[in-house]
Parts: sequence; C-alpha cells; structure tokens
Amino acid sequence: MPSKQQSIILGGIVVTILSTSYLGMINVICCLGVLIGSGVAVWHYTETNELTIKTGDGAKMGALAAIFGLVVASILNYILIAVFDIRSDQVFSQYILNMVGDTLPPDQYDEMVDEMNAPVTIGKALQGMLWGLLVYPAFGAIGGIIGAKMFKKGGDEPTEFDD
Repeated sequence: MPSKQQSIILGGIVVTILSTSYLGMINVICCLGVLIGSGVAVWHYTETNELTIKTGDGAKMGALAAIFGLVVASILNYILIAVFDIRSDQVFSQYILNMVGDTLPPDQYDEMVDEMNAPVTIGKALQGMLWGLLVYPAFGAIGGIIGAKMFKKGGDEPTEFDD
C-alpha cells in the first residue's frame, strides 16, 4: 500500500492556511477549513494512487491532517500575534460583542472587552490548541469520510489500508 504521509501533510497544509489569521474565520462555519483540508488529503491520496479507500481510513487520514494543521496554525497564529500584532481573535470577539453587547450587564460587557484586549500568552495559545484538539480531529474525520465517499478510484471495492 502506498504511503499516505505526503497526502496527510498536503491536507494539513490546507488546514493550516485556512486556520491562520483572518482566514481562520472560515472555521466558524462548521469547521469548513478543516473539512476542506481533510478532504484534500483523501482526494490527493486516492487520485495519486488511483485507489478507493474505506471510510474509516478516510477518517484516519482526515483526523491526522487536521491535527497537523492545528499544531502548525497555532504556532503561526501565535507568531502573527506576538511579532506583528495581527489579532484576528479580536475581530471575531468584537463581532460577538456587537451582537450581544446590548443584552449584557455593563460589568459583564466591560469584562468581555478586557478579555478581548488582554495580551496573548504562550499559555493562552496552548490552551487554544488544546481546545482545538477536541474539535479539529472530529471534523477532520468527518471531512475524510466525505472525501472517501466522494473520491473513489479503481472501482467501488475499497482497498486495504496499512497503518
């Protein structure tokens, strides 16, 4: 069975790009960037090797691509914040605040503004990455399953997948 590493890395790069800075806001729509990246991993693997894979194997590839993308995007986002002061998190927080700000008590509103403007530490960045580890692999697996169903090559019978 051909190696899947190159496909997983390619899908992870797509997840990274769609999860970094302002492009990361695409993930507000049901983790769309993660779904796309994990689907790209499965597409690349099936297209390159002209294989049909099982949905479980697509799920594994998608989850691994999502984890790879999450780790790299978390590092890049921290660098963008620390070095260039690019705070895409503030844009999203401001959007939420504009939606619910009128319904909040003044002290709670002020607390949210303070939290939004607080500096991003390595601890906060790691906490965000840990939360992502709960979400990204699940949506990556879903994207991999969708990819396995969409990108069939070499017949309808799935080939075996070596770990």
